[in-house]
Amino acid sequence: MFSSIRNLFSRPQPVFNDEWRPILVQDFEHWQTLSDEEIGRMEMLVAGFFHSTRWEAANGFQLDDEIKVLISAQASMLLLGIELDNYPQLTSVIVHPSTVRLRGKYNMGGGVQSTEVPPLLGQAHFRGPVVLSWNAALRGAKFPAAGENVVYHEFAHRLDMLDGVTDGTPPLDDEEARLRWARVCTAAYDTVRAQGSEVLRPYAGTNPAEFFAVATEVFFNRPVAVREHEPELYEELRAFYHQDPASRIAI
Repeated sequence: MFSSIRNLFSRPQPVFNDEWRPILVQDFEHWQTLSDEEIGRMEMLVAGFFHSTRWEAANGFQLDDEIKVLISAQASMLLLGIELDNYPQLTSVIVHPSTVRLRGKYNMGGGVQSTEVPPLLGQAHFRGPVVLSWNAALRGAKFPAAGENVVYHEFAHRLDMLDGVTDGTPPLDDEEARLRWARVCTAAYDTVRAQGSEVLRPYAGTNPAEFFAVATEVFFNRPVAVREHEPELYEELRAFYHQDPASRIAI
């Protein structure tokens, strides 16, 4: 699936710093659910992301290794089972201390735009940066049972963008997989919009791209609930990410 992209963008990975391990054990709840083999790959991914990313601090915020490591680990979690070692065309990660307040026009839907841009927790730009709230990123790392993770959300958008279209369908193996994905995700998306969901928050009904990002959050954070209430969606996400988080944890 990603082999050609991986070959094009792969590079020798920097060494994982052992001083990062206590940070991950203490503050990244999902780190403790991984097998030894998974931790080995995660360490490679985290080191690569940490060192290859251009980090920017907004509003005079001071970035330290703890911030960079925890964001790197969460972004890397999505790549753990995928044949991809980095996020192509990611120009930088811009970290705000808390709520992100952007300037410009905001698309409210239905062709309506507003200059009153609402506060955000994160934003992923096509062939550009990912903007994150550090408070939200730390909260997502430490408390997955809440179901939300801004880093997973925004980097799911980055995976969605790999084929050049942000439409809720990331690159898949073949036409059969794409048709199955479209059938399952469209049905779940329509249900969220019509009557809500036991596991997907209403924001998933905004558009197909947000559906995929929200579904990614709960797939990793509340996998047992997703498997119970949305079994077909769980299977599609399990097949795409090549991970089975419900077998690791029960949240």
